[in-house]
Amino acid sequence: MPPKTPSPFPMTPEASLTRDAGRPYYERLKHSITAMIETGLLKDGDRVPSTQDLCRRFGVSHITVTKALQDLAREGVLSRVQGKGTFVSGRPIERRLTNLVSFTREMARQGLVVRSRVLSVHERASTPGLNRRFGRPAEESARYIEIKRLRFVAGTPACVATSIFPEAIGGRLAGLPLENASFYDLLEREFGLRLLREERWITPIVATPPLARLLEVPRGAPLFRLEGLTFLEGDIPVELTDSVFRGDRFRFVANLFRFVGNQEREDATAVVVPSQHGRGEAR
Repeated sequence: MPPKTPSPFPMTPEASLTRDAGRPYYERLKHSITAMIETGLLKDGDRVPSTQDLCRRFGVSHITVTKALQDLAREGVLSRVQGKGTFVSGRPIERRLTNLVSFTREMARQGLVVRSRVLSVHERASTPGLNRRFGRPAEESARYIEIKRLRFVAGTPACVATSIFPEAIGGRLAGLPLENASFYDLLEREFGLRLLREERWITPIVATPPLARLLEVPRGAPLFRLEGLTFLEGDIPVELTDSVFRGDRFRFVANLFRFVGNQEREDATAVVVPSQHGRGEAR
């Protein structure tokens, strides 16, 4: 969600620090900020006051405010944008792991608009590992095209996506307008190909300096790395992806089913969220 015009901080009695001598000050400050969000005093997209303002308003130390804001950002309640400030996060953006749907279309279903900025397009020589992913002999001399994009959701940097295609397909894709395009849609519409399935692997990581700059998050912020290998009909590999998502804005959801005999079924939904140290947690 793009940051809205900063709103005046609601200096009201409701914004006072909660009274609970048995809890640390940073937890009481977290509770107070969360209460203001839940009651609408702070709304989605509002900028949270500076650390100095919060120190003065609540009569707490700089360390207390920093700890409270860091915890709320890690929990997805707040989003920290480098050079801009800390904002109230909107609802989490869901990325489902069980549907072969383009990122653009999945965001549209949630009422969100996606646009992309092409960061690089270049040719890659084959390696044994890359050849194996595409079902080729390890030592075969082959060429691939790598396309790297920064993807924005509702105007905010959300994902750094790298896609690798066999040269015959990637070369043609590179000549098409890609700023607002879905690779899935282009493969099916422009090439007449039919997608069959995708294998996906998800790993929690932390933001390196280059990723932090692109995604506008602090260095070391929790991120999700989602790798995928997409197959055409006939089980032919066509696209290898390596996408890095902001951990404070996304959650990944998979619906799991267990069949007992042929009739009974137990449903479960696994939701993956980042933890403080970059290790994933399932809820």
